[in-house]
Amino acid sequence: MTTAVELFIAAFIASIFGSMVGLGGGFILVPVLRLFFGLGPADAAGTSLVLVVANSASGATTYLLQHRLHVRVGLWLAAGGVPGSVVGAVLAKRISPTLFDGLLAAILILVALDMIFRRVHTIGKREDPTAPVHALRGMPIAAALSVGFAVGLVSSLFGVGGGVVLVPTLLYLSDLPAHAISATSHFGIVLTSPVGLVVHAFQHDIRVADIASLVIGGLCGGPIGAHLSLKLQSRQLLYFVALALAIGAVSLILRHI
Repeated sequence: MTTAVELFIAAFIASIFGSMVGLGGGFILVPVLRLFFGLGPADAAGTSLVLVVANSASGATTYLLQHRLHVRVGLWLAAGGVPGSVVGAVLAKRISPTLFDGLLAAILILVALDMIFRRVHTIGKREDPTAPVHALRGMPIAAALSVGFAVGLVSSLFGVGGGVVLVPTLLYLSDLPAHAISATSHFGIVLTSPVGLVVHAFQHDIRVADIASLVIGGLCGGPIGAHLSLKLQSRQLLYFVALALAIGAVSLILRHI
């Protein structure tokens, strides 16, 4: 099995799961690039963003056609995310591998635990499948801008697309139902992650030979994940999010044991 085929399979699986839970796929791919392909923090983040952009673009397009995303919230998130993406890409070049893995694992674990023990038991109570998403308030503009900056920072620094910040924050600060959160998360990611990708490219953090495998895997897997999410109830989606975060965290921790 060639490296290109291995990367395609990893990208395809990561993008399916990423689209299904609105995290962009990078949260699975970055540990894989660190553990099995030996990439450094900046190279792993930059290379992963290739998949994140392809995955989130295909997933967001599917969600848009399904009328499941909140466009206004996504645009405000993107406005705050552009400067955050630049800062994150610059920091990725200067962070140590141990600190990189430790910080990312900590973020994944904390968010997963919070969702399992608290939010997963409350979010379902506000689910209203009959309410049109565009008619909902969404979230305050100031909050969307601040969250957008954090999303851009995390996206470019870790190469995970920012969904690990965006999905839980939309759960906490918006009135969107879980299915709209996954869709809007993809929309916000697709508007911010290309900025980080460009900065990483200027820093020569991207493995050019891997681009085709990652893009094809992301484009093929994104729509599949978006359609699969329709088959799951909101509570099930949240459990998938928590499980995905925990898998990524364990993979990073195992690297240093």
